Amino acid sequence: MRNKIFSGLLWLSTAAVIIASVLIAVIMYQGSMTTMQHDLRQEAAFIKIGMEQGEKSYLQALQAEGNKVTRVTLVAPDGKVQYDNYVPAEKMLNHKDREEVQSALTDGVGWAERMSDTLSEKTFYYALRLENGDVLRVARTTDSVFATVAGSIPYMIAVVLLVAFVAMLLARRITDKMVLPLEQVDLEHPLENDTYDELAPFLTRISQQQKQVSEGLQQLRQKQNELTAITQSMNEGLILLNDRQNILSINDSAARLFGLQGNEVAGKNILTLERGQEVQELLQKVAAAGSGESLYQKDGRYYQLCGSSVGGKGSVLLIFDVTEKRAAETLRREFSANVSHELKTPLQSILGYAEIMKNGLVQEGDKQRFLEKIYSEAGHLIGLIDNIMKLSRLDEAAGDMKNLEMVELKKLAENTAQRLQAQASGKNITVCVSGCEVEVEGVPAILGEVIYNLIDNGIKYNRDGGRVDVTVAVAPGEAVLTFKDTGCGIGSADKERVFERFYRVDKSHFKETGGTGLGLSIVKHGILFHQGRIELESELEQGTTIKIFLPRK
Repeated sequence: MRNKIFSGLLWLSTAAVIIASVLIAVIMYQGSMTTMQHDLRQEAAFIKIGMEQGEKSYLQALQAEGNKVTRVTLVAPDGKVQYDNYVPAEKMLNHKDREEVQSALTDGVGWAERMSDTLSEKTFYYALRLENGDVLRVARTTDSVFATVAGSIPYMIAVVLLVAFVAMLLARRITDKMVLPLEQVDLEHPLENDTYDELAPFLTRISQQQKQVSEGLQQLRQKQNELTAITQSMNEGLILLNDRQNILSINDSAARLFGLQGNEVAGKNILTLERGQEVQELLQKVAAAGSGESLYQKDGRYYQLCGSSVGGKGSVLLIFDVTEKRAAETLRREFSANVSHELKTPLQSILGYAEIMKNGLVQEGDKQRFLEKIYSEAGHLIGLIDNIMKLSRLDEAAGDMKNLEMVELKKLAENTAQRLQAQASGKNITVCVSGCEVEVEGVPAILGEVIYNLIDNGIKYNRDGGRVDVTVAVAPGEAVLTFKDTGCGIGSADKERVFERFYRVDKSHFKETGGTGLGLSIVKHGILFHQGRIELESELEQGTTIKIFLPRK
């Protein structure tokens, strides 16, 4: 802007000077022409007076003086040239047909302007009729006029340059003074500026637009913050891609999954950061069909990838952790299969014994034994169903910590051991409960079931004359129950699986003891319900030690 104003002022002043100079030259030219005509008339009058006094002697004196500025010609009434101070008269043509000569013969005076055949220059003629009838003609060429004008051109150029220089200085100063208020305009506070009145509408408009932009930006920031808060708090991964599959946004869950830093991957292509076949296939599906899904596995976990195109201008990827879901489905299938198998076995046994008795194939002395078998299998079936129902109730109650009460663990363990005393005496097993009194917050029925199963297992899988010791202790922030027996123990290969549903270390031994394979699974779910943990130490033929840690208030 500064340069434009400066250039405009400079060119305007320079052009004005040039135009003024040209006009002056034109005026000078016209003035010189007028002066020349006036001079020709005066000179013709003077020559006429001289000739009337001295006739041709005056012309000879004029010729001798050598004045070549004004051309003097004397023409007879018949047009014959009698005298010319430029060219000998005898060499000149008849001038009767000349415009100025004809006017002088008719009107007494005559003017003409034309190219001279003799001088080959544009010439001005003035003719005056003498008393004797002759015509006196004086003439001058335009050279004298042009010489006058041309003589002033160097001065005019000097004036133009001087004025241009002064104009440049003034234009610079004027430009600075004009631009300075504009440069000092505070656009952050447009209405507080003291500047040109003409800028008031402009500054008012800027203030309004600033207010609109500020409000728009505030709304955008608020929406961005809301979106960021929502996406960052999502457990699911969220990735926004543009049409070139470059990352526009990625939340923390997705960044952790792919091992990325969310603030460092914006703008990078997702395939340069994650080259998994599943991701490539998903992006191809989204590009081809507009949406797609794929299963992604990493670090032992499973993720469901869902992609959707956004109007062909990008895509959205959602990532769901389905590890627990797949594990639950697997567990459900296995549980269904195990339940079917475990229920089928005693039912088939009961059906077989009943069918034999129905067909009368049992001797009278064996009926009691068959009835006892049916009764035993029915009891095993009822126990299995009861354990399954207990597990179902624990699964349904998972995460529901309502209706809790304070439970004294040592007293609960003593009461449970008392209930199993008859079973322990039958196998000559000593059950001993010791330790300190500790209270935890929990559900007495579930904790009692946990203690019952652990003591019951210690009795079932113990040797004759063995021991089951239950110890209640206190640790920082925890209550610790230790169940130690002198039984057959568990091999290292089975330690990781004994808490699975229906898992049995020795199936033949389970048949003898009547185990269902759900006891330790019930123990595990009961401890998890109370947000505790469990530890197992065991070796074959060296007994088993199980420790339960429950949080204390």
